[in-house]
Amino acid sequence: LAQDQLKHLLQLLQAAPEGLLDVECGTLDGDTPYADRDRMLKHGQVILTNPDMLHVSVLPSHKQWHRVLSSLKYVVVDEAHTYKGVFGAHVAGVMRRLIRLCKRYGSSPQFFHCTATIMNPALHFGC
Repeated sequence: LAQDQLKHLLQLLQAAPEGLLDVECGTLDGDTPYADRDRMLKHGQVILTNPDMLHVSVLPSHKQWHRVLSSLKYVVVDEAHTYKGVFGAHVAGVMRRLIRLCKRYGSSPQFFHCTATIMNPALHFGC
């Protein structure tokens, strides 16, 4: 999923006005080579990842990820409808840790939850 999203994001940036072509984008997941992970750590501006990588890689090494955590503006959670039950509780805990560390490093990101699957999103989210 992240690779497909990255492909479309790069196409969008190519069609955008000049200046956006220099945005450093990449994925951070289990398939990401270590050299690319290091590039995202040092230069990433748009990082496509998942709750497991946040839990296993980013949050425990938050001092290394200070640059990202201190400037984080947006967190987009795709496939939000899948985060329910015990798994959803785990993901909520990861997101709370992310928020706490962002505050520690001086940022306060906005969260966006997306899903293209739910027929009645207001009912799903208790609205």
